[in-house]
Amino acid sequence: MTFVVKIKPKDNKNETGLTGKEQQMSTALVFENEEIKKKIIGTLGLKDSEVRPQERNKGMLTFDAIIRKGIPYSKVRLVKAALNLTDNEFADYLGISLRTLQRKRDSREKLSIPEGDRLFRMARIFALAVSVLESEEMARKWLHRAQRGLGGRVPIQVIQTEAGAQEVGDLLEKIEYGVLV
Repeated sequence: MTFVVKIKPKDNKNETGLTGKEQQMSTALVFENEEIKKKIIGTLGLKDSEVRPQERNKGMLTFDAIIRKGIPYSKVRLVKAALNLTDNEFADYLGISLRTLQRKRDSREKLSIPEGDRLFRMARIFALAVSVLESEEMARKWLHRAQRGLGGRVPIQVIQTEAGAQEVGDLLEKIEYGVLV
């Protein structure tokens, strides 16, 4: 007769190599990312039919195909309104002239990949701010006010670069978890 004895590692890790606490945190992050993803979809005004079934469960990669396909101006308008930006501010953020923004609006032209990527960055940070601050109005106000955690800079201006967006995202996470900033 042979017995198989499973010895549990001393560090309390399970089959995935994560401790119970780490696994709980991982599950919470997946849930949080799904919540953020839904808020981004809402901010962009996307319908379920606009997100391919094979892309729905791929996290933030879901948006890669949408950005590459070209985001139509009708969706652009929703983000601009959600963030309460003027045409000049919005064009500047997208890295295009006001005239180009007007042309895209009038001709219903889709955004290029870099423009779509910048728009997605705005929508992602707005969704994260809404999640952390628990209201669109609070998120909008927070994004337009100088923040001590950003050295007195205004988040909506800082997120014009990916590095700046990362800092704003990190600051929002600190706020979420009660880290003094």
